Amino acid sequence: MHNSLLFSVRIFASILLIASASAAQTSTIWRYDLHPGDHLVYNYTFHREIHTDEAQTTVEAKFHSQVLIAGERGGMLSAGFQRNRDSASLLVSRIKGKDKLAEERPKFDKRMLARPAQFSEAMELTASGEPRYSWEIARESPSHLLPDLHEIELLPPGPVKVGDRWRAMDMLGVEFEWIGSEQVHGKNCHHVRGKAIDGSTTISYWWSPESGAIERIELDGSYSVAGGTSHDQVRMELESHSRNESLSDWLTKPETRLGALDSLLLSSWVPATTDELTSVLKAGNPAAQRMALVVGYRRAQAPSDAVLTTVGNANPDLKSLVDTMRDPTPSKPAAGTCPQIVVRKTAPPKTGTVLRVALPEKSGPNISYFLRIPMTYRGDRPLPLLIYLSGGAGFALDGVNTANDAIASTDYLVLYPQAGEYWWKPEVAGRLDIALRDVFKEFNVDRDRVYIAGFSNGGTGALYMAELWPDRFAAVVSLMGAGQCMEDVQKGLATLANLPILFVHGEKDERIASSCSKDTYDSLSLLHLRVAPQLRLLADREHDLTLQSDDGLTLVFLKDKIREAFPKRVSMRMSDLSFPRQYWVEVLEKKSGVVDLTAEIKRDNRIEVHSHEVKKLRLHLRQEILSQAGPIRISWNGKQVFEGPLKDACAEATVPNQDDPKLDFGDNKDFSLP
Repeated sequence: MHNSLLFSVRIFASILLIASASAAQTSTIWRYDLHPGDHLVYNYTFHREIHTDEAQTTVEAKFHSQVLIAGERGGMLSAGFQRNRDSASLLVSRIKGKDKLAEERPKFDKRMLARPAQFSEAMELTASGEPRYSWEIARESPSHLLPDLHEIELLPPGPVKVGDRWRAMDMLGVEFEWIGSEQVHGKNCHHVRGKAIDGSTTISYWWSPESGAIERIELDGSYSVAGGTSHDQVRMELESHSRNESLSDWLTKPETRLGALDSLLLSSWVPATTDELTSVLKAGNPAAQRMALVVGYRRAQAPSDAVLTTVGNANPDLKSLVDTMRDPTPSKPAAGTCPQIVVRKTAPPKTGTVLRVALPEKSGPNISYFLRIPMTYRGDRPLPLLIYLSGGAGFALDGVNTANDAIASTDYLVLYPQAGEYWWKPEVAGRLDIALRDVFKEFNVDRDRVYIAGFSNGGTGALYMAELWPDRFAAVVSLMGAGQCMEDVQKGLATLANLPILFVHGEKDERIASSCSKDTYDSLSLLHLRVAPQLRLLADREHDLTLQSDDGLTLVFLKDKIREAFPKRVSMRMSDLSFPRQYWVEVLEKKSGVVDLTAEIKRDNRIEVHSHEVKKLRLHLRQEILSQAGPIRISWNGKQVFEGPLKDACAEATVPNQDDPKLDFGDNKDFSLP
C-alpha cells in the first residue's frame, strides 16, 4: 500500500460497470499488438488557455512522441516514451485588458530555451495497457492533467459491449466507456471516452483492432490555478508504426535515445551491452550520458576507465557519478551514528517523480504525496532529501512543476507534500509528518542532509515546519515567504537558532512584501544564531521566485549544509505537545499556556535547563553532546536534579526501525517538577 496509489485503484480497474444490456457484445478481449522492436510515433499538440482576474494567456506546443517497445517478459512489455518538442508559441497575452504579446513573447521564448526540449519516461505494461507502477508525474508541460494521459491507455479488462465502463488507474479517477466504432486513419476503431469523477476533464481514445494500437487520443479539461482557470486541450495522432527496430539503433538517435535509456533503467531484464552504453557516453549529450552512466551503475556494467575519465573531465556535473562508479562500496555509518547501525534499503524499480500513499499510524485517511526518486538511487547509499512546499493552496503538483528542471541532474530525493490549505495549520503539519516518516522508513535518507524549502505560502510554511522540527533539517530556504508577518511563525523564531536559513525575495513583490523577509532576517540576526542567516533581495523581480526561477540560489545554498544534530543550546516554544521533541530535549507534560524552554550544555559538562509551564521533561543524552568526558550535572530552574555518568547509548543499539539513527539512541533522563 505504501508503494503507490496503484494498489487501491487496481481493485476498481478489474471491475466492469455495466451501463447497457442491449448493445452487441464483442467476442474478443481487446489487446495491444505490440512486440519488442515496435516503434510508434505520434504527432502531438498541446493547447493551453489561462484566464485570471487580471490576465489572459494562450500557449501552444507541438511535439513528436516516440513509443519504444524495448522488451517483453512474463506478459509484461517494457516501453520507453520520449516526447520531443518541435515548437512552443505564446499566442495571446493580455494583462488588465491590454495586449502584451509583443512584450511577453521574448520572455516566453527565453523560458522555453532554458527548458529541455526532450522528455522521457518508461513503464512496464500488460497487453491491456495496465501499468505495473505509478506513472511519472513530471511531464513536458506544467499541466495538472497531462500526468493522466498516455500513448498507451488502459483497455477494458474483459469482453465488452457498447456502453460498458471501466476505471482507469489515474489521479483524476477517470471512468472509461465504449461509445461505439468510428473510422480513423482509414481503420475501424473502438471509440472510448472517459470522464473524471468531477466531470471537469474528458479523455477520449480510438483504439484499432486492426493496428493493435491507439490511433488518436484527445484530452479536454479545466482546473483552478492561482486567481483563475486553466483550460488544457491535447491531441495525439498516430503518424507511423514500425516493427523490428533495434535498441542499438534507438540509442544512436537523439529523438529516441532518452526513451530507450529510460526503459533500460526501469527494466533490468532488457539486455544492453557495455559497448552500447559506451556509444551513448561518447555521443556527448549530458542528459543521455548521465542516464547511460546510471544504467551501468545499477547493472554493475561500468565502461572502461578511460571512457569514465573522459566523461568526468568533460562534464563536472557527472564527475561525482563517475567517482561512485569507480568506488561502488556501500555506505558506512555516518559520524555520530552508533557504529553497528548501517542503513540499507531496497531500491524500487521505478525512479522519477511518482505518487505514493502513506498509512497513518493511527486512524485517519491515507496521506498521498509525490516523491522524486533520482535515477542514481540504489538503496545502499544514503541520499539527501529536499522537502519542497508549493505556494497558493499548497498543491503538490505545483511544487513538481516549479522544481523538476532545477533538480533534474541532482541526487536529491524530493518530497512534494500536499497541503490543500495553509501550511501553518497543525493538521497540515501532521500530514506532512506522516509522509516524511513514510519516506524515512522506505528510503535510505542521509539524515544529516534533509532540507526544507518553499515558495510564497510554502516559503512561510518552510519556516513554520522548521520551528516544529529543527532537529530534522540541515538548512531552510524561504522563497518570497511571509516570515514573521505571520504570527504563527513570528512567535517561534527562537527555535531556529541552530539552522542555516536563506531568504530570497523580489523587491517588486506586490503580493507578499519583501519587507517580510527582511524584517524576519533582521529579527533572527539579533538572536545571534549559530549560523548567521542570509538575505537576497532581487531587483526587478516580482512574486515569481521558485526553485526553477531563483537564479540557482537555493541549490547553491543547500549544497554544503550538514545538520548539527547535537547543538549545545536548544530553545523551544510550543503551545501544544503534538511534536514535543527538539534535538535532545523532549517535553513530556506541560501545565497550561505556552511552553518556553532553553537547555544549554556548559564546557564543564553542566546542563542547565530553564523553562516556563513545563511539568515533566526528558533529556536524550549522548557523549557527542558533551564538551568532554566524565560525569554530568543537570539543573532545572536552578535546582540540581542529577549528577553522575552517562551510559553508552550505543552498547545495546540494534539495527533501527526508527526515524533517526543518530538521535533515536540516547541515555534518556526523565525529570518532573513537584
